[in-house]
Amino acid sequence: MLSKLSQNASMQRFQSQAKVLGHRLMDHHVSLAVTGLSKSGKTAFITSLVNQLLNARGSSELPFFSVVSEDRLIGVKRDVQPDVTVARFAYEQGLESLNSEPPRWPESTNGVSQVRLLIKYRNQSRLRRLVSEHSTLTLDITDYPGEWLLDLPLLELDYLQWCQNFWDDLHDPIKSSLAENFKAELATLDLTDTADEMQIQRISEVFTQFLHNCKEQGYQLIQPGRFVLPGELLGAPVLQFFPLTPTQLKWVTENQQKGEQSALFGLLNSRFEQYQKKVIKPFYKKHFKRFDRQIILVDCLSALNMGAHSFNDLRKAINWLLGSFHYGTSNILKRIFSPNIDKLMFAASKSDHITPEQQSNLVMLLESMIHEARQHIQYEGVETESTAFSAIRTSQVGSSALNGEPIQVLKGTTIDGKTITLFPGEVPKECPDQSFWQHQGFAFPNFRPMPKSDNKIAFPHIRLDHVLQFVLGDKLE
Repeated sequence: MLSKLSQNASMQRFQSQAKVLGHRLMDHHVSLAVTGLSKSGKTAFITSLVNQLLNARGSSELPFFSVVSEDRLIGVKRDVQPDVTVARFAYEQGLESLNSEPPRWPESTNGVSQVRLLIKYRNQSRLRRLVSEHSTLTLDITDYPGEWLLDLPLLELDYLQWCQNFWDDLHDPIKSSLAENFKAELATLDLTDTADEMQIQRISEVFTQFLHNCKEQGYQLIQPGRFVLPGELLGAPVLQFFPLTPTQLKWVTENQQKGEQSALFGLLNSRFEQYQKKVIKPFYKKHFKRFDRQIILVDCLSALNMGAHSFNDLRKAINWLLGSFHYGTSNILKRIFSPNIDKLMFAASKSDHITPEQQSNLVMLLESMIHEARQHIQYEGVETESTAFSAIRTSQVGSSALNGEPIQVLKGTTIDGKTITLFPGEVPKECPDQSFWQHQGFAFPNFRPMPKSDNKIAFPHIRLDHVLQFVLGDKLE
């Protein structure tokens, strides 16, 4: 019975892959990577994007999405799960949260999930109209925890290099103070002892708590990512290792030169290699080598609120992520055998948490954060764009006066249910220097979703139609 079920699952995977291959050949398939770190709004973004597309026929909410504005969209529907081994994206649960009383944000991602949409439209291209008046674009969207993304660069490191990087990062005084308990536990480790798995587990738990504390303090570059969001690996030995100190590593190296081995070092080194081999690589191969369009969501405002350490860490993390994807122009052969990402959008999320005249500043700030990485990507022939958007609008814009001068203000409801009206402050136009943080004057709020109007089917948004046009517009001609 189990064998028959396994054969059926294998056949479904083969049929799905063959279908995708045919669509790639006809350029009727888009695999979209929605990338971002924790709390950047990925789950809310995908929920809103699916909601907008399913209700886009005749919608007035997407004026800059050409297939809608030109009245060529016939309809959109969900299709069967593209990969039967991956969870179904929790769209219905997201809608339930957003439509509850009071509205709540959807639960954050804690595993990999996917959704497939079929977009049927009237062809505009003369070449396509020679074949058929209508076409259907298959859109696959993959959602995954932001924490797991930061593990991809670890594939380029060995255990010794990873340890060295960890202690280099502790030059940051805030991180160093957060690591005091871990450093104290590490000092009790005798590398001449036999490998004690219970001791390894105990120190790993202290190390994991350090990573959680860093995350709570606004740090973005948390590695290994599975330690703070383990998913199905909770309690597994592959998540029980930690970095040794430079002094300890020097001792290990000197003894290895004498032909002496440390069983404890061997176990930690092996666990790190197994983490690369059995956790990171399968995740990367399964989900990241087939993307051909990408949206990177960046929550600049929360990082600004947290301070210089959080903002600088976010900037570093984004540039790490950009090195983990395949970028380059695409053609038919590449689409079939080795597709690359040929369109990349950088999107500053939560633009409804600032006043409209500050949104251009937010875009400029984002561009200054990614400037160097973006130059390299554009050199590879990738089309890029930056924008500020809100997947689900949470505030209303009003006016007030300050020192006799008119100013824009926002009105919204905080997560704890308090209605406030405020001017959040100005967004810097470029990455701030150290002096900026001593005199900054902003406090960007964290609003909860607004109740959806009775006469509205889709959620209110800011520039989600621009995002859709950039990512899908050329595929719907």
